[in-house]
Amino acid sequence: MKVLDTTFLIDYLDGVEATREFYEVSGGPDIRWVIPVPALAEVLVGEGNLPHGDVDGAREDLAWSEIYPVNEETAIVAGEIADEIQPGGPYLDGPDALIAAVGRELDAPVVSSDGDLTHETTKQVIDVEEYRV
Repeated sequence: MKVLDTTFLIDYLDGVEATREFYEVSGGPDIRWVIPVPALAEVLVGEGNLPHGDVDGAREDLAWSEIYPVNEETAIVAGEIADEIQPGGPYLDGPDALIAAVGRELDAPVVSSDGDLTHETTKQVIDVEEYRV
């Protein structure tokens, strides 16, 4: 199982080859791919804001994945993760912290190229896999 962050989803929808390569070498359809609701919201709102965005098309293009809801417990875990990252380390905003929390809740790596999530300090707190190396 892998938890996908917003950067992966945007790159996937934009046709960035690194996302498709990562998908294939990581098990393709044979593993569980999870999109936390905050990541999905960022992607779909981005689509909705584009002049020729296609919210329904983006949803269809991501149909191979499973949407994972967040709740109060996820928010608490997100706060704990942010607290574990020492002051002066990377700053996780709300969506990034919630995505990280889903990874912890599911005991699965977060797939990202976001500099805050892939920061070495963050990697000491949560499991992160970079799809762009």
